[in-house]
Amino acid sequence: MRKYTLLIGLLITITSLSYAQAPHPGSLKLTNQNWVDGIVDINSFINSAIVTTDDERQLTYHASMIQEITTVDECDRQRTFRTFDYRSNGFFDRMEKKVFQVVSDGSVTLLRRVFEYDIFDAEDEYTVEEWYYVEEGKVERIRNFRRQVLPLMADYAKEMKEFRRLNKLRNLNNDVSMYLMVSYYNRLRSLEEQSLLSQR
Repeated sequence: MRKYTLLIGLLITITSLSYAQAPHPGSLKLTNQNWVDGIVDINSFINSAIVTTDDERQLTYHASMIQEITTVDECDRQRTFRTFDYRSNGFFDRMEKKVFQVVSDGSVTLLRRVFEYDIFDAEDEYTVEEWYYVEEGKVERIRNFRRQVLPLMADYAKEMKEFRRLNKLRNLNNDVSMYLMVSYYNRLRSLEEQSLLSQR
C-alpha cells in the first residue's frame, strides 16, 4: 500500500511539471536575507526572476541575488527553485549562479531548467527542458542517466531494479523515468534514516 500511495503522489507531481515555469504567486529569498513577494516569472534565458508586486511594479532579480524561490500554483502545489554555480559547454557561457527548479531533493538532488522559445510567425511557443543532478556540491547536466546517476543508487540497486521493472521504465533518459527513479530512491533513503533514528 505504501508503494502504491507513493507512486500516486509521484504521478500527480509529474502532471504538474510542464507548468512549473509559468508565472505563479510566490516569494524570493534574496542573498541579503530580504524577502520579495508577488507573481514570480522565472526566465532562464536572462537567468533571472521577474516579480510583479501587488502595486504592479516589476522587479528583476538576477540569479546572483537570489538564494531560493518558492511558488504555489492554482492547485496549491508548491515548487522550490534554488541557485547553483554552473557553466555549460556553450562557448559564450560562464560560471555563475543560475536558477534551477528542485524537482527531487534528498540523497540525490534532481534539478531542471526550462527554456521557452517564441516561434516566428506562430502563436505558440515551444519549450526545451534540461535536467541536472548534484554530485559532491557540483551541478552536472544529465546526458546519460544510466551512467551518471544510477551508480549513485548502488546501495539500493536491487530495489531500484525491481521498481524499474514494475513500472516499465525502459528509457531512463525520459524525464518521467528520471523523476520516478530519483524520487523513489530518495524515499528509500529517507525511510532508512528514519528507521535508524527510531532505534536510538
